[in-house]
Parts: sequence; C-alpha cells; structure tokens
Amino acid sequence: MKIGSMKEVFLSNAKATFLFDCRVIGMDAETIDAYGAALASFIRFTGNILVKDLTPEHVRVYIDNLSDGPSEGDEHTRAVIGHYALIHEWVRWLYAQKFLIKRSNDHVEPPRLLTRRFAVRRAGPMQYST
Repeated sequence: MKIGSMKEVFLSNAKATFLFDCRVIGMDAETIDAYGAALASFIRFTGNILVKDLTPEHVRVYIDNLSDGPSEGDEHTRAVIGHYALIHEWVRWLYAQKFLIKRSNDHVEPPRLLTRRFAVRRAGPMQYST
C-alpha cells in the first residue's frame, strides 16, 4: 500500500526542505549533518522516488539491510538505530507538512537490535507547524 501524497515531490526535495526547517528552528549543525547523511543514504537505497510512492516497506527493507551489514558491534548497532530514529522523525515531519496525507496501516518495527542501553542523539522533539 502506498502512503499517498498531495504533492508531487521527490524524496531529495523533501529532504532539502526538511533540513532547511531544521536550520530555521535552530537545530545544531551536528544533528542536521546526521539527518542529512542518514536521509541521503536512505534516498540512495530507495531511489529518488516521489514522496507519494514511499511505502513502509521501503523503510523496513532499508533498516533490515543496514542491520545485516558487514559491520558488527556497538558502533554498527548505534548507526542502525540512529538511522531508524532519524528516518522515523523525517516521516513524521512529512505528515505534519502535508507531504504525506494518507497513513498506512503497516507499521515499521524498530531495529531488532534496539535496546535501552543505546541512546540516539537528538536535539529534542521538533516542533512542527502546519
């Protein structure tokens, strides 16, 4: 099931708008760079598709692919968890900005590696305007 969008926007354009919003709200440069890197990797993996064609399966397959990557250990685990958290926040922003209008019943589970001992670096909850 496709998520659906009111706007004909490519993922790369949605990413650029999101990063601009992050700068406007005063998010620190390190966090913005983390979002930029994670989203660039996700878009390379999925292809620069239209936002309306984005499905939960895209996120699920990407996170599974990262989880099964060649690296092991705490560093790799933190990277996978970080990517999941950043992409999840971006998708929430896409809904808040009306880039996405139709919610899917599919749910993307956090990486199976996720435990309480790994903290995901974030600047705090983002405030969305609609």
